[in-house]
Amino acid sequence: MTEPSYPNENITQGVFSFDSTGFHVNYFHRETAKSLRRILFPEFTVSENALESACAKAARTISEDWIIAQLQHYAIEINPEIHDYKAKALLVTSVAHGLCDTVPPQVSRINATLQERYEAQMNDYHVKMEAHRIQGLPQRISKFEACKTPTEEATCDASLFLRKYFLDEHGQPDKARTPRLMMLSGYQDKGMALSGRTDRVPALHVANAGPGGANNITIIGWDRERVNSEAQEIDSKYNVISAGSCWNTQMRRHEEHKAKYRGSQKSSDSFDPYYTCGIYVISCGAVEDIWLILAKGLRLRMMSEGRLAVFDLGIITGLMVFAESQAKVSKLIADGKFANLVDPSGYQNDCEDDEMTSESHDVDDSGHPRRLYLQWRGYNTRTGELQHDPYNHNIGYIDFEDARAMTFSGMLHLHRDLGSEAQLKGYRILGMTGPLTMNWDTLSHLESDRAKVPKHIW
Repeated sequence: MTEPSYPNENITQGVFSFDSTGFHVNYFHRETAKSLRRILFPEFTVSENALESACAKAARTISEDWIIAQLQHYAIEINPEIHDYKAKALLVTSVAHGLCDTVPPQVSRINATLQERYEAQMNDYHVKMEAHRIQGLPQRISKFEACKTPTEEATCDASLFLRKYFLDEHGQPDKARTPRLMMLSGYQDKGMALSGRTDRVPALHVANAGPGGANNITIIGWDRERVNSEAQEIDSKYNVISAGSCWNTQMRRHEEHKAKYRGSQKSSDSFDPYYTCGIYVISCGAVEDIWLILAKGLRLRMMSEGRLAVFDLGIITGLMVFAESQAKVSKLIADGKFANLVDPSGYQNDCEDDEMTSESHDVDDSGHPRRLYLQWRGYNTRTGELQHDPYNHNIGYIDFEDARAMTFSGMLHLHRDLGSEAQLKGYRILGMTGPLTMNWDTLSHLESDRAKVPKHIW
């Protein structure tokens, strides 16, 4: 039985399509009425402080194809030969007269029909894929059981390797199976077969040490400090580059990235969270003072136009939600709109947005023009304890020091793990943010260190 092909074709009807991102026209999703007003009339819908940011967003958003798509989303008739300036005028007039305040029933019906067809197609794929896995499992197990060493097992089948040594019969983390560190000499993690799956097992950590190639040593274990300490000890034997040298390299990358934009920003007081998206290397004295081994390679990946970040602070890793005030952060989460940010495959939210969403960038009352407040969830990398924060104690903020968001200073409440607040310093480096590998709802699970491992990774 051949492996089923993933259904990459969009479900379409006329100009409308539906795929993993939701309902769209030519890959442009429907903007809500409030969003359209902010984009088309920024000078009338945002505060003076946020005007430059709103105008910049409008310039990035508006295009001829986007205008046509919005008109079609609201079933506003247009001449196929219409000029772009007339199309924009038509959209502006339609928004001003309330023709985009509600979604036309015929468009809603098309949306529902296409979504139903898309979900049926995906369900069919998952059923076939599950049958394919079941059929191929005996052969996988046979090959796996023929391996003589853990390194051979991990190379043969990373999924079965993790199930054998680190998961129970239900596919959940089981620290009792392999409580000590495991060393895989000469293991080559091709396509992140092992590390990619390990990332999805709470409190299980992997590190590579040695000069690489046949002499590479992969360390796996439940205590991140022990894993990193062992990797550092092995590196020292092979004279592999030190953590300090790595930091110096990152700072050179930061300066090179920063130099590309020097002098390109019009106003030092303006700020658009759009520019925060990217990778930041982090310095955190509180972590470095207590867990020096864990302080290697601290990162923060900003995405979703500066509304969401995946962070790794050594002792804690998880997700952050951002807004212009702490109240807006709490409301964003409480309203449920945050689900569309944390699920990269979720459908486009058709709910009416409000003043706290990405179209609004009002300055808070702290006096800092580029402050973003945050709330975080995560887990302790040493114990695996989830910190879902039911009382909203996991809060903080970051202050960007320049309009291009190249550096920031910040503070996190980490009393549970550090007994104090943690001061952060972030430096932007060149690189893609990558996919979202965590889920906010998973981090809210009440079981402290047991979370179901997603079936799709096997």
